[in-house]
Amino acid sequence: MVEAIDRLGRNYDEVIQTVNYLKQKNVKLVITSLPIMAEAIGNPLLDRFIKDLIVQILAMISEQERTESKRRQAQGINIAKSNGVYKGRPKLYGSNAKNPQRRAVYRNIVDELEKGTAISKIAKDYSVTHQTVYRIQKDYAAMN
Repeated sequence: MVEAIDRLGRNYDEVIQTVNYLKQKNVKLVITSLPIMAEAIGNPLLDRFIKDLIVQILAMISEQERTESKRRQAQGINIAKSNGVYKGRPKLYGSNAKNPQRRAVYRNIVDELEKGTAISKIAKDYSVTHQTVYRIQKDYAAMN
């Protein structure tokens, strides 16, 4: 039982694959937003045909809506970036990180980098990834 067809997958192919899987397992699919999908019309062959057709049409519409939503989101982000509003996800480790412990780790990593300590040793000592240390190194170099 699902509220809407788009709950069965991210795109048309996934929805159809999920519906076919449920059919193979003899699971009755009920879509609560579509009462016709929960009721039989009369002729079992016609019922199956109509329900399959409805599922395919709704799966296609759901994929189009998702694509359009992603396009609008990207458009909004680009507008926000051009206005200087959108900065992306905040960095976990940085001089202005929200978490004071992570600010301290950032400062310690910068100190280690200035000393010339190996990236792998820093990553291991502070339980961060190599990529995090490289990013801190790059950000720190850009500031100085």
